[in-house]
Amino acid sequence: MALKAIRGLRVAVTGADTHCGLAMAACVVLSLLATGCAGHKVTRIADADAFQEIVINSDKPVLVDFYKGGCATCIPLDGIMDRLVDEYRGRAVVAKFETMTGFFSVPSRAIKQRHDIVFFPTAILFVKGQEKKRWIIRYSIDSYRKALNEYVPPIPSEIPEAGEDISAK
Repeated sequence: MALKAIRGLRVAVTGADTHCGLAMAACVVLSLLATGCAGHKVTRIADADAFQEIVINSDKPVLVDFYKGGCATCIPLDGIMDRLVDEYRGRAVVAKFETMTGFFSVPSRAIKQRHDIVFFPTAILFVKGQEKKRWIIRYSIDSYRKALNEYVPPIPSEIPEAGEDISAK
């Protein structure tokens, strides 16, 4: 077994093909370093009740990242989702739902089946509880922005007050 610690992250590699395991571990570590261990700004959905409250009952558009715990291909999406949280704060919700744990346990089989989550990551944009757009293993922030902008109100521009002198601005 090979074990490396980088910035407090432990990566264990086991199995017959250690070279393949090391390559996968390196990809995970590089992805984490590239995203700055991102994903801490999004709203975490813990269970089916929270999903109902945060996603289905929301009056704002909700972009949900359905991911599998420990999934190397899911990690790069964390940084993108964090950026979207900042850009759409107050106008949309960006959330994560752990659809399958790293140990292949399914926290909410009903949600996984209802939304046909097969591949990870899958991102779905919900508006008034209805699916409007789906991305599977897609990391294009521009694609997410384009879809969100169809349903999210624009940022209010600065409108001068009546009688305000705008020539000095």
